[in-house]
Amino acid sequence: MNNIQNVITKRKRIIIVQIISLILIIGYATSCGNRIPEPGEWQSIGLENKLVGKLRIIDDELYACAGQDGLYKINLKKYNSEWKYLGMEGIDTSIIDKVLNHGVTDVVKVGNDLIVSCQYNYWMKKKGIYRSSDEGKTWIPSDSGMIICETFPTTSQVFRLFQFSNNPSTIIAGATSSLLYKSIDCGKTWRIIHGSSGGSLIYHSMIFNPNNLNEIWMGIETGRFLPYIMQSKDSGENWEEMIGIPLSICPPTMMNSIYDIAIDSENDSTMYLGMWGLIAKTKDKGQTFRRILGWEDGAHMIWRIELNPEDPSEIFATGGYLIHSTDSGETWDKITPPDDRNELYALEINWDKRLLYVSASSPDNGIYRYAF
Repeated sequence: MNNIQNVITKRKRIIIVQIISLILIIGYATSCGNRIPEPGEWQSIGLENKLVGKLRIIDDELYACAGQDGLYKINLKKYNSEWKYLGMEGIDTSIIDKVLNHGVTDVVKVGNDLIVSCQYNYWMKKKGIYRSSDEGKTWIPSDSGMIICETFPTTSQVFRLFQFSNNPSTIIAGATSSLLYKSIDCGKTWRIIHGSSGGSLIYHSMIFNPNNLNEIWMGIETGRFLPYIMQSKDSGENWEEMIGIPLSICPPTMMNSIYDIAIDSENDSTMYLGMWGLIAKTKDKGQTFRRILGWEDGAHMIWRIELNPEDPSEIFATGGYLIHSTDSGETWDKITPPDDRNELYALEINWDKRLLYVSASSPDNGIYRYAF
């Protein structure tokens, strides 16, 4: 009799385990982000109808700067994790459609403090920098030292934040008002290190030389929509506006910009520029350039470029496609955006896990991840 009961009990346990497994399988198949995608597979992880201009992976969490819709984050290590709203929504009723990089534009983290940059029209009376010490429950202005722009009477024209990896309390902030700021106290106070109020420079991108962190390169757009880069050899204290990009390698358009810069970790004389209608490459620190991907190849706006730090011959870039190269940009594979999305903007990559995260444009925006 005891043996029969033991067999029945064992069978019940097996059935219960099978039911639980089936529930988990169904949940993984239907819930957003609960299953790691297969190589070559796209997977939606949410934030539909949010236009995200910047993504950052910080401490195993993915932060999404969703412009007027504010700041969000999701835990990348936990299954069933949902996006958490962290505040900073600021709807500009003068703008009918959502505009890329209008609102919350970037985020960094110093200790327990989140620091965000903002770009708003002056009548919204916003500041350029805000900080939160309680996971977004409260935000306070943190723009001490920033000056009111002459063109637009506001400090809320900050486009990008660049954090020093060897000293996280030091941050550079690039504004569309032609001003470049630096903070050495975790973003509490700022001072101008380049530019003048009323100018027309836009600081789109900045990168540290991986072999010399005192050397910084900045990608810029001028008021005449001309692309060029500047270099600092002393951690941003002084800048040399040194290199204009030859228009002969650009597509036939009246305007261009340098949206992103990437540097080869094995040979820091080799750099890649993401621009309007092309990817440019230099092997001599910007003395000469050549076009390695053009408008005719599907390179529309090249918003982001990332090189594999362990194997810099592998490159990903976002634009009209997700673009991938494994031979230092000599040849490229175009990966079609998911769900009929028109364009891919932000890009963050976990090279160890071979997973990347992108933000997508219309029709429904959202965040996707891709396994490679």
